[in-house]
Amino acid sequence: MFKAGLPIPALIAIICAAVVVLIIAIVLIVVLLKKKKKGSRITINDEFINNLISLLGEKDNISNVTVDNGRLKISVNDLDKVNLEGIKSIATSGVFVTGNIIKTLFRLDSTTIKKEIEMKL
Repeated sequence: MFKAGLPIPALIAIICAAVVVLIIAIVLIVVLLKKKKKGSRITINDEFINNLISLLGEKDNISNVTVDNGRLKISVNDLDKVNLEGIKSIATSGVFVTGNIIKTLFRLDSTTIKKEIEMKL
C-alpha cells in the first residue's frame, strides 16, 4: 500500500521550525514597536521649554499654567501673540482655545512641563 505525506519525524521538525519562526517574529515586532514609541517621544529639556514659551508669546504673555485632566492649560494675556500653528506642530493632540486659555496635550507629563514653565517665568 502507498503512504502519502511526510514521515512523522519530518512533520515534527517542520512544526517546530514554524513555531520558532513565529516566536522570533513576535519578539521582533515587540522590539520594533518599543523603539518606535521611544523615538517618537519628546524630551523635556531647556530647548523644548524655551521653544514652548516662545510659541506662547514669551514670558510676559503667560499669566497662568495649570494641569486639567492631564492637559496643559495655559492662560495668556494676548492670544494674538501666540503661535497656535507652532504649538500644534509639537502637541500630541489638538490645541483647544477658549477665550485666552489654551489647552493641549504633549507626549510628556503635563505636570513636569507646568513646573518647568513656572521655573522660567
